[in-house]
Amino acid sequence: MISISTISANQNGSVVLMRHHGSKLKEKPFRVSRTQTLDGGVFINHSGYTDGDRTLSVSAQITEAQESIITSISQSYTSFLVSMSDGLYLGSISRVTAENGSLAMTIYLKQKEN
Repeated sequence: MISISTISANQNGSVVLMRHHGSKLKEKPFRVSRTQTLDGGVFINHSGYTDGDRTLSVSAQITEAQESIITSISQSYTSFLVSMSDGLYLGSISRVTAENGSLAMTIYLKQKEN
């Protein structure tokens, strides 16, 4: 389950989605790079992890009312709150396709909220 809501008060500004099996919500990329060295080896630089590098791929079946809310949030707000099983995050919608009751949405996370 994933909840999307506006940061400021908005009577119609929240929606709860039951995610589909095609969703990717738990991928956690690390800031790692690998450089080949002249001696035939490699240098690996690991600069850690931040929630701001996460990208969520959300697939869900939605109602017309949910589609209307998601469209409103994506067009009117630059950022919003995303709540999932592993926490509450500030995020932004990068891409959304909603048609015939199916939703495909990409969300960029900025940070985890306390």
